[in-house]
Amino acid sequence: MNSVRTVIDMWTFVYNGERIPVTFQRISRKNLIPSRKRAKIMRMFDDPDYAKALRSVALRVTRPRMAVMRAVEQHPHADTELIITASRQYLPDISRQTVYDALNALAATGLVRRIQPAGSVARYETRVGDNHHHMVCRSCGAIADVDCAVGEAPCLTASDADGALAGFEIDEAEVTYWGLCPDCSAAQTSSRSHQ
Repeated sequence: MNSVRTVIDMWTFVYNGERIPVTFQRISRKNLIPSRKRAKIMRMFDDPDYAKALRSVALRVTRPRMAVMRAVEQHPHADTELIITASRQYLPDISRQTVYDALNALAATGLVRRIQPAGSVARYETRVGDNHHHMVCRSCGAIADVDCAVGEAPCLTASDADGALAGFEIDEAEVTYWGLCPDCSAAQTSSRSHQ
């Protein structure tokens, strides 16, 4: 059944034959975003690079997507929880599901890269389009980008001695290096020297 909505006056309208009074929410000063914060939010949404990037992959330019892109860019290798928290600095009412949906759309279109080292939660970064790898600290979980080696010893070259790759076309390789970050390495060295 099609719903029919008729406005009778500014206080009442009819919806499927039923008169429904219109209620208005009073806007008070506490419901408004402070002007400094509002200005920060508006500047973020005026960022032409985010809008241009979204349009380039045929995604609609929305405030949640732009907030998530900014959060991922400002917090490389962040997990979803940190991205949710960072996104709420720009859009206080953004829901968890909206952030998850935005991350999935951005990752599917290649605007962000989703990485998930073994035994870790998914992390996101805006460094896409190059073949870089990651170093993960076994102690604290810190992640650093590792550029691919060039020259005589390329970073990763697949061997096809047995012909198992026949018909495959490799366009990307992902390597995860495991070890200790400088802080954890120094802490481990100092704890050994005190024993």
